[in-house]
Amino acid sequence: MPSGVTPPTLSAIQSLTPQIGYIAAWTGTGLGLAKTSDGGTTWQRLPIPVTELMALRFIDERVGWAAGFANRGQQIGCMQAAPANVQPCKGLVLRTEDGGNTWQTVLAIPTNGIAGEPIQQIQAVDGQRAWALTLDQSPCQYPCLSYLQRTTDGGRTWTTLLHGQIAAIRFASASRGWAALDNTPSPGVTEVLETSDGGSTWVTGLGTTTGDAYGLDAATIYTAWLLTRNGGYCTSSNCSNYTLFRTENGGLNWSSFGNPKDSTTGCSPGGHLAGPLFASTGRGWLGLDTGAGGVNVGPTGILKSEDGGNTWQTVLAIPTNGIAGELSSKSRRSTGSAHGH
Repeated sequence: MPSGVTPPTLSAIQSLTPQIGYIAAWTGTGLGLAKTSDGGTTWQRLPIPVTELMALRFIDERVGWAAGFANRGQQIGCMQAAPANVQPCKGLVLRTEDGGNTWQTVLAIPTNGIAGEPIQQIQAVDGQRAWALTLDQSPCQYPCLSYLQRTTDGGRTWTTLLHGQIAAIRFASASRGWAALDNTPSPGVTEVLETSDGGSTWVTGLGTTTGDAYGLDAATIYTAWLLTRNGGYCTSSNCSNYTLFRTENGGLNWSSFGNPKDSTTGCSPGGHLAGPLFASTGRGWLGLDTGAGGVNVGPTGILKSEDGGNTWQTVLAIPTNGIAGELSSKSRRSTGSAHGH
């Protein structure tokens, strides 16, 4: 990379086939969205009407979904008063039917930029069925609650399925999915709900006091993982109390694997975990970053499990937070089906 050029902050990566893939970025070189058709040797930029692209899910080479943030432009901040003809800042869910050459807005959430990203996660299993986790429209009282909405007609209409302090969602198929809610049904409790009909009805599978939901992922319609974090045991550079749970029956019952840091070999005990991200019922990854301010001195990077999350080892040591941040982005904004990793 040329001297003085800021590298982009990766926000989404998807491999559609061994040759066809997509990459998105927030800042730096202004990469935005790009596609490769030769396994990454060359890249073609694709236009997309957002200033920050946060999540991406192509179903095939023509149909795809994306989530992002659109500012006002014209040097007008989200919180500033603006002329009547200037649109507010918005979180957007977009859909394309021509491979990303043009995009249609199928959901827009106005925001003043205070409460956080308006579109927190999207999930899509085909060209018609998708789910969006959206923040209450500002102004809202902290902690702002979220809506889980579903479309079954390509984004033309949306139905609200849940409303609450929803921390994460994960859908493994058109019918099976999970939602993790913090401080539910009472303060200090994290509850995981399971649905077998796409979100129309929900069953409580797990209630835990081990901390807030920090990551939710699935490898099949039966096997999923939840990572919780107790923020009371965090300093600027380290968080020590994580708990990893796994279900093997779709979410009706969950087993605790304890703190992944306790079974990790070859890594520093400091830093913050990010993830999880599982490609199969056995193989998965966690990110381990350097903590706020980079105080943790590593080694940090990527942790891998080959036994479904029971034990972990360092497989890639890196000096920065980049890859761990991408794992966090993928786990908290995961956009594909369980077979799309």
